Amino acid sequence: MSTQAPAPPSPAPGGPAPAGDVPLFYRRGFRRLLQQGLYVAATALLFWYIYDALNLREFGFGFLNDPAAFKVANQWLIDVDGVTSSRIEMYLVGVWASLRVVFVAILLSTVVGIVVGVSRLSSNWLVARMAMLYVEVFRNTPLLVQVVLVYAIFLVGAPIIQEVLNIGDFAFLSNRGLAIPWPVPDAGWWGAPDWFVGVWVALLIAIGAVAMTVRRQRQVRERETGQPHYANRWAFGIFAVGALVTFIVLGLPVSIDRPYVEGTRYLEGMVIRPEFAALTIGLTLYTGAFNAEIVRGSIQALPRGQTEAANAVGLSAYQRMTLVILPQALRQMIPSITNQYLNVNKNSSLAYAVLYDDLFRVAGIIQNKAGHALEMFFVIIVTYMLISLVISALMNFINARVTRVGV
Repeated sequence: MSTQAPAPPSPAPGGPAPAGDVPLFYRRGFRRLLQQGLYVAATALLFWYIYDALNLREFGFGFLNDPAAFKVANQWLIDVDGVTSSRIEMYLVGVWASLRVVFVAILLSTVVGIVVGVSRLSSNWLVARMAMLYVEVFRNTPLLVQVVLVYAIFLVGAPIIQEVLNIGDFAFLSNRGLAIPWPVPDAGWWGAPDWFVGVWVALLIAIGAVAMTVRRQRQVRERETGQPHYANRWAFGIFAVGALVTFIVLGLPVSIDRPYVEGTRYLEGMVIRPEFAALTIGLTLYTGAFNAEIVRGSIQALPRGQTEAANAVGLSAYQRMTLVILPQALRQMIPSITNQYLNVNKNSSLAYAVLYDDLFRVAGIIQNKAGHALEMFFVIIVTYMLISLVISALMNFINARVTRVGV
């Protein structure tokens, strides 16, 4: 008796055909592999074309090591001689100038955004309307116009250096900028070298860490017991007392350098130049208007029951906003606020309009002197990308912290 293998089942009418009967081009795996291969080939061809084109024009960055032969203003905490310094050193000076503007503008625009955003929801008619007027004016006008206008006010509205405005021999204001006192290293009681001030700074950081730890612990107790433990007061007190005690024990390692006017220039102290002030104020006002709308929208997105519950337990308006509303709204506003911070970094390139020597303007000077426009634009792109990536990483870290359960 012979046995015969059963015949393979025939596909159901209207069902999918066996894999062996599908043409190769119509197979999903083959089509995906083909698409990836075409993408890799096109990318390789593009890179080969760019590499070949750059070789034809001798692409390279060796010119950055040549002497700069130009000077850069707006130096702070550094003193670089543009005559003997290399071009890469002068470019880094421009990067440092840009970082100062970006940091200060981000800090100030955050404060402005919170204050104006909360003011827009005020029950006071005048406060709410003034906040709305600020937002509508600065959000709907070009940033370049705002920066140039602020710069013109500083140059035209401020007195000339010969008629400088003396504020109690403590600060001076003119069209050359605002001169204010500034802390500098001092030998102090023990005749210590200048680097000794770094010891005090390290101690301040350690004291600040201890103060924040105490603040966090007292906040936990306050949430568990429902009784006030004054976390912020304790943290501030610990830091203030620790800073004062270490300052005295180390023999007063820092002194205040007060400015004065000699002829047509400021000496000593710290001078906030009109170029820096105009760019920073313009970025602050412009970005602060957008931040205010983000804050307002995030607060209004919260359920009304949060405010009603805070009122029911007898919280004041300040406690309601700082303890209930803003901590919850912070989770919604951080992604949008991050975009505004990145815009501050990119918009700082408008420094050329007020002759502020940021990285973009310094790169332009190097390009005019040495050529190599493509290389300099590549350096500019990489620099802005690195700064933006750092800002994004910091904001993502903060976002991860505030979105934890229980915050």
